[in-house]
Amino acid sequence: MGCASLLVPGRGGWGFCSGGGGGGAGAPAVTRADAASRPGAAGTVSCFCAAGTKTKQINRREGARPWKPRSIGSDCRGRATTRRGLPTHVMSLNLDDLPPPVVSNVPGTWAYDTMSRRIREEILLNQVLKDNLESLSEEAKANLLQLSSELEKAGDTKMPKIAEDGGPDLDVWNQQILQDETWLEAPWVVTEYYFYRRVLGAIGYFSGSFGDPFAFQKEKGLRSSYPALGSLGRLMERALGERGNVEYFFRALLLTSLWGNRMDLSIWPADAVSDEESTERAKDAFGEVLKSSSEMLLTDDSLSVWKAISDKGAVTGSAPKRMDIIADNAGFELICDLCLADFLISSGLADKVVIHLKSYPVFVSDAMEKDVLSHISSLRSQNEHGNMREIASRWQGMVDKGQWELSEHDFWVLPLPFWQIPSDLHNHFKESAMVFVKGDANYRRNVGERQWPFSAPFQTISSYWPAPICCLRTMKSEVLCGVSEEKQAAAKAEDPNWLVSGRYGLVQTNVDA
Repeated sequence: MGCASLLVPGRGGWGFCSGGGGGGAGAPAVTRADAASRPGAAGTVSCFCAAGTKTKQINRREGARPWKPRSIGSDCRGRATTRRGLPTHVMSLNLDDLPPPVVSNVPGTWAYDTMSRRIREEILLNQVLKDNLESLSEEAKANLLQLSSELEKAGDTKMPKIAEDGGPDLDVWNQQILQDETWLEAPWVVTEYYFYRRVLGAIGYFSGSFGDPFAFQKEKGLRSSYPALGSLGRLMERALGERGNVEYFFRALLLTSLWGNRMDLSIWPADAVSDEESTERAKDAFGEVLKSSSEMLLTDDSLSVWKAISDKGAVTGSAPKRMDIIADNAGFELICDLCLADFLISSGLADKVVIHLKSYPVFVSDAMEKDVLSHISSLRSQNEHGNMREIASRWQGMVDKGQWELSEHDFWVLPLPFWQIPSDLHNHFKESAMVFVKGDANYRRNVGERQWPFSAPFQTISSYWPAPICCLRTMKSEVLCGVSEEKQAAAKAEDPNWLVSGRYGLVQTNVDA
């Protein structure tokens, strides 16, 4: 039996590709509402169909270019995979029976509060306009105030098509994503990404009239991280100095990448009297870090992730290993991600790390290539944060040598489920030993931002990936899967806002335990 119908990019839009050889580049476009109920679909998906368009990766240093898809036909992989670290049994995601998407028209939910209040008051007015008031043109200010008036009546206002503004994704938005829906009727993920896309059009970002409207907030976030850099630097120094404890420090840096500035790095010891004492104090501190952070993990698959990437697990031999990090926020979280990328290279777990970044500003603090480079440059100029200056200089060397690749792609700024990943990214990830997926927004897209039962198996939902993945997420939205009912009950009893408070986290993978 051929693989089931997948919603993939086609020449006529985002349409179905039938793995049996039907569909493909000429498949008709299908709306979101049709996606889960199209007649004649084959049922379950145990393989990935890459068909339709290959989106051009854009290097923003060369300027924005129109997104011109081209047909590359269709291709289908076999059902059972033996990729390193992936389950060898057949797992399937049933795309014909997906739960409904999360929307923003239910009072009392985080999505409703976000789209009916927070995004207008806290982001548009108090950040975009306030932070850039002296620099914005009168036309840009008027455009932003028009957007504000739409959001003020979000429940009654239809989302208009995006006006021509030079953006590379205009056709995708206007022809495939936007429908005749209000700001509160459309899927939440669509409305959030659409908001940021509208902000950029309003200020003239794609025409070059204005730069990153969130630059001030990103710089502010970077400065706020300075007090924790000394402790983070000591952790890195210890991790790279004790070659016999690779698993130990991999987990430490994995959790640091997850929690960012919520991790209590202050307990990491400063220099001690002797190496032996320092080692013991470091172990005690790491035990505290693991204990305090693990208590807040509703799922912890870090051991399975370790087994998948280490020579002791499913990845064996001396063949070059590339790993990927799909980044989330700039600031201290990005610095922690770079520490993890450094450790993967320096420990020998990986030969190359590709860091995937947004191709234009979105979600206020989401990281772009320029943010990685500016963070490294800023740390290299600092003298008062322990050894972070030397660490940042090593990072610049990794970029220069190609051990780190900074890769922007337009897919990361679109509100599409990750199972709609374009062919160029799919083919890239097929060669990855592990893909670390960072943050809440990326998690929402990984599971399609659907109303899954919270105990629905994460492995099955993420079985469409062509590579092992590890999702690192602090919970800031009402989207969840892979958590036992016992864990749910305990978290809810402890914190009524457990789904959105950021207090709880997840380390989840699609590899076998």
